[in-house]
Order: sequence, then structure tokens, then C-alpha cells
Amino acid sequence: MALSNASWGAFTGQSSGKYRGRGWLAAVHPEDRESVALVWRTAAQTKEQFETTYRLRRHDGEYRNVRAQGTPLFQGSELQAWVGVCIDVTSAREMELASRRSELRFRFLDQVGQATRALTDAGEVMQVTARLLGEYLGASRCAYADVDPASNRFIIRSDWAASGIDSSAGSYSLEAFGPKATMLLGRGDCLVLRDVDAELGDNAGARMFNAIGVKAIICAGLVKDGRLQAMMAIHQAQPRNWSEQEVALVQEVVERCWTHIERVRDISQRQNALAELQASRLKLEMGIQAAGLVMAEIDYRSDVNHISAELARLLELGDGAIVVPRSAIFDRIHPQDRERYLQAIARTTDPASHGHLAVDVRVLLPSGVVRWLHIRLQVIFSLIDGQLQPDRGICAARDVTAELMAERRLQEAQRLAESVIEGAGALVYAKDLQGRYILSNQAWRELLGFTFEQVQGLTDEKIYGARAAAAVRENDLKVARAGQRLLMEERVVLRGKRVTFRSSKFPLYDESGEIYAVCGVSTDITDVAEADRRKDEFIATLAHELRNPLAPIRNALEILKLTAALPPSAARMRDIMDRQLTHMVRLVDDLLDVSRITRDKLEMKIRPVALQEIVEHAVEASRPVIDAAAHMLAVDLPAQPIMIEGDLTRLAQVVSNLLNNAAKYTPPSGRIELAARVDGAEVAVTVTDNGSGISEEMLAHVFDLFSQVDRTIDRSQGGLGIGLWLVKKLVELHRGRLEVHSEPGRGSTFTLRLPVLASP
Repeated sequence: MALSNASWGAFTGQSSGKYRGRGWLAAVHPEDRESVALVWRTAAQTKEQFETTYRLRRHDGEYRNVRAQGTPLFQGSELQAWVGVCIDVTSAREMELASRRSELRFRFLDQVGQATRALTDAGEVMQVTARLLGEYLGASRCAYADVDPASNRFIIRSDWAASGIDSSAGSYSLEAFGPKATMLLGRGDCLVLRDVDAELGDNAGARMFNAIGVKAIICAGLVKDGRLQAMMAIHQAQPRNWSEQEVALVQEVVERCWTHIERVRDISQRQNALAELQASRLKLEMGIQAAGLVMAEIDYRSDVNHISAELARLLELGDGAIVVPRSAIFDRIHPQDRERYLQAIARTTDPASHGHLAVDVRVLLPSGVVRWLHIRLQVIFSLIDGQLQPDRGICAARDVTAELMAERRLQEAQRLAESVIEGAGALVYAKDLQGRYILSNQAWRELLGFTFEQVQGLTDEKIYGARAAAAVRENDLKVARAGQRLLMEERVVLRGKRVTFRSSKFPLYDESGEIYAVCGVSTDITDVAEADRRKDEFIATLAHELRNPLAPIRNALEILKLTAALPPSAARMRDIMDRQLTHMVRLVDDLLDVSRITRDKLEMKIRPVALQEIVEHAVEASRPVIDAAAHMLAVDLPAQPIMIEGDLTRLAQVVSNLLNNAAKYTPPSGRIELAARVDGAEVAVTVTDNGSGISEEMLAHVFDLFSQVDRTIDRSQGGLGIGLWLVKKLVELHRGRLEVHSEPGRGSTFTLRLPVLASP
């Protein structure tokens, strides 16, 4: 600028010396200076008029918007001067900028509204709003947080961050950000920090802001019911001179966001409540159907019943839901129950009552069918004409005919069982798995001398003492472990007297199939046991006494055998006496074995022994009996040795007795077969004859002591019915078992099974 320009100097405060040449550019805003100089240079080069707008510093230091127009004047090719005008257009510019900012603001708010209008999840509304606001302001981060009033901590629910900026999601204490933030946000004001370090000291919150990368912030809080509930914050990673318009925009966006979130949450709550209501209604309907309930609603004002289709069908009133007078229901009540039902209804509809009724009544239907109904009624009372009166009633009924009939049958069965148990002469009782009595009948209580109450929870230790109780307890546990009925004899001392019980014990099962108790039925066999003991002693004494005279008789017969010149008749008599003596010795030996076994005094010499050796001894002992009857004996044994652990003499006695039995009950010239085979861990030895067989009724008693099979044969070889009993006992002492199969007229087969010793 070459010429003097008083108006320029007055406006800018520059002296002519300052604005001459290019000095006038010093008054132009630094951000506009280069562009203005370019416009002037271009106009000078093109020799054309120019027009531009820029910011010019007024003499008071305020920059004003000016519009400048100018035309360069040339003399030849040399620029001589500029002719133009510079007008202050600040007010018009500000209005234009304000209009522009307002337009942008409304566009942005509409964008936020469009983006969040269809959202129904509060979290999504927070997330979308935070992203749009952060991007619009060019911020580093935008976060939404809920405040926990109990701990005064805020939890960031949604956190948008620009690319390259770390998220600050987490939970933070509000006090850590300083008293200024706590105070402003706590009362609902907006916290605006343009430079955290300059405006806050380390102890006033700057340290915490720096820890999460915040140098500038706009944070708006939501206060409801006097407490801070939520806040939204715009973060900047560098100091930033927030404008008033930016602060206002943040506050408006936050307010709109909160309003929308509240509306979304309200809708969500209503939807959840509706869903819960529908679910509850569905559960109620399913429960009603599952319980077999039929419903009715009673209107006491109009004296009618609104009954469901199910109740209508049950009462034979129709197939659909109907409205009927209350009397229509009363008419269905069985005549014998009607008075009781009406009295119950009268008490329930009395305003002084609780309005609840539960009753079982019969209904008599037009078809003649009688049903039992369980009815529940809840009466709702209201003020009618100034008095508390029944207004409505909700009724639920259920057909319990089958249940009541089943319950009555069960009760009758229980009474019958209790009567049988109580009246039984046998001793009946039950104990739980801990050994405590839970059931006893009168016979048992009388024997013990206890009342019903005294027996409950009692244990055998208190009845019999520790030693006998331990044996009884072990028997109970055997039953529980086996899960089946067991027979046993139990010896105890009761009131100073030795008592023997024959007990049948069996397990009791609960609804899940688990054993929960052991029941016993016992009989006092003390007298029988004593008689058996005396019988055993008698048999033992008899056997020993019989053996005493047999020895000299045997000696006398041996002497007679040495006498050569006996007459034929005398020789025959001697032979008869010898055979009968042998038979008698065998009978006495059997009696002695019976006595030893019953008194547990039988001695055995257990050792490994070969089956072939056992059979050899047995055949040798039975050969005279077999040959005397002219029987043919066939023996079939495996070639390889079969080892058994046992007493050779006793096992040979077992096989010999089976052979003797076959020979005895088979007609002369019969066939006897002895065979053996290995069957798993056992050896099965069979003795088969082709005799007359055993009848079905006798087959079950063939191993009983003193039991004899009645066969139509020569009984000269008959015995006492001891042999097979003795065989069975000896087999059991060797951990084996004995089986018999027979059909009348087709012979018999006895099978002896013994465990085989494993090969070394």
C-alpha cells in the first residue's frame, strides 16, 4: 500500500509507516494472511478486479470479517495504485456462520435420530450415539457410563474410540477424577476441561485423566431423584478449545440419548412384563390342565356362574363355556352332601370370614353317574351400598373320584394288613438299616414286655445285649446285601432265658427301589430246638451203645468162619448173620455221622485228592451190593486227573452212598452208570440208574432226614432214610451241591457238583 489511507489507519490502528508496502498484511488474521496475499498478487498479474473476504484485526484487537474489493491501476505495464473499498461484514458473516452451524447441527441431530429411532436395545442406542457424536466432533473417544450410587463408581457401558486410541472401558471411582468433576457432575452440571494439565493439578484429578489418555473433556451428567445416575463424556487426547456450540451440542445429544434410552427401557420393561404375564398365563393354563382343574367365576351381584367348557362337560351342562344361574350348580350337588355344601358356602361368603373354602363333595349327574369333586373357592368382598358384601368368587374344581376310591382301597388294604400283622401269632417286626425298630406286632411286643411306643427306635443291643445283637445284626445285613428272603435260626438270651427263633427275613423297598429296612417273621422254636438237641444226644448215645455189642458179635462170626466142618444149615445161618451185621454196622455208622454233623463235631482231613481215587474207593466199597443184585456198573471218567480239595474218605462215602442207593432201588440185573465231566470251575459226577424212579411229590423230600421213598421193590435192603441226607450234608461241607432228576418208571439221576482245584 503506497498511498495514505486514513480510514485504514483508523480501523486497524496502524500508522502510515506500518501499513505501507506489505505492512498492511500484518493486520490480517495469520490464518488468512497467505490467501489474501495470493489474491492481491493474482489480481496484479492478471490486471483484473478482485473481491475476497478475510479477517482483519481492529484497533482494539478483535478480528472482524471484512469484504474487500479492489482494482489495480497500471501505467503501461507498471502498477501505479489500487482503487477499492473494504467493508466490515462481521455481523452478516456471523449470521451466515451461525445459520450454517445451525443447519449442520440439525442435520447431525436428525442423523442421530434416524440411526437410533428403530433401536429397541438401550445398549445399542448408547453405542450408536457415542460413535456418531465422537465422529462428528472429531474426538478421540466418546463413552457412556452408568453410576452405582452405593459405591459412587461409574461403569462404562459403551465406549467408542477413534482409530489408534485405546478403549477406557471399565469401572472407575468418581472421586479419583477430582473434586471439581465430582461436584459438577453430582449436581447435574456439565464438566468442560480444555486443558486438563493447565486447569487441574495432579491431586485435583489430572493424574487420573492422564492415566486414561484424556487431555480435554466434555462430560454431561444425568441427575434424577437427586442423584447422579449416568453420564456421557467426549474425550480428546490433546488439549482442545471447546466452543460453546460444541458444549451445547453435547448436552443436547446427551439429553436426547437419555430420553430415548428411557423410552427404550420403558418399552423393554413393558415388553418384558407382557412376556412375563403371557408366560405366567401359559404356566397357569398348563398347570390347570396338568392338575386336571376346571374353573368357574362367580358373580354374586347377578347371582350367576361363568363356567369353563371343561367344567360344563364335567357337570353335563354342555360342551362349551356358558353362564348359568348359581342354582344350576347347587342342583348338581348330591342330595346327601347338599346341606353340608350349602353351610360351607354360607360360612365362606360371610364377610367376617377369610373367604376361602376347600371341600370334597359328590355330584349327581343327569346320567346317574356320581363323581367326587375337590372344590376350592376364594371369595372377593367389596363395599356394596356401604356394606362389605361378596362381590366375586374364583372357583377351581378337580375330579378326585379315582383318587378317593384308590385311597379308600389303600386304607382298607392297610387296615387289613395291620390287622393281620397285629393278630398274627408269629413275631412280626421291621428294622431300618441302622438297626432301629420301625414296626412290631402285638405278639412281638408281648414277648419283649414293651409297649408300642417303647419299641419304636429300639435296637437289639438294648434287648439282647451286645454279643447276641451283633449276630442278629449280621443276619439283617446279609438280607440287605443279598436283596432276597433268607431263612435262619437265631439264638438269644431274653430275660435271662435262652431262646431260639426260626426267622424268615426279607428286604423292604422304597418308591425308588432302594432297600430301606429289613422285615422279619420269627417263631419261637426253643422247645423244638431243645427237643432236637435231646434227640441228637439220644441218637449219639444209641449209636455208641449199639456199637458195644456189635464188636463181640463180629468176633464170634469171624471164629465161626474159621470152623471148617459146619453143617450146611449152620453155614447158611452164619452167612445171614454176617450180612445183617454188616448192614447194622453201616446203619450205626450213619447214625453216628448224623449226630456228629448236627452237633458240628464231624472231623475231616482236607487235602488235594484226585477224583479217580475217590471213585475207585467208592466202587470198591459198593461192589458187594452191586454184585449181589446182579447189576451192571459202567464207569466213564475223564482221562486226565481231576483234582478236588476234600476228605478222601468222606467223598468216597458220598459216591458210595449214591451207588448203594441206586443199587437198592433198581430191580435185579439193572444198569447203573457213573460218569464225570468238567463243567467250568466244577466237576459234575452223575449216578444214573434205570430203576422205578421217584414220584413228583416225593422228589422235594428226597434229601430230608429220615425220609424214605416208597418204591414197590424188595425192602430187605431198606434203611432209616439217613443216606441221602448225609450225602447232601457232606457235599455242602465240601462247598458243593447235590441235584436229583427223576421220572416215575424211568430211573433217577443224582448229580454231584464239586469245585475243581485250579491247575498250578
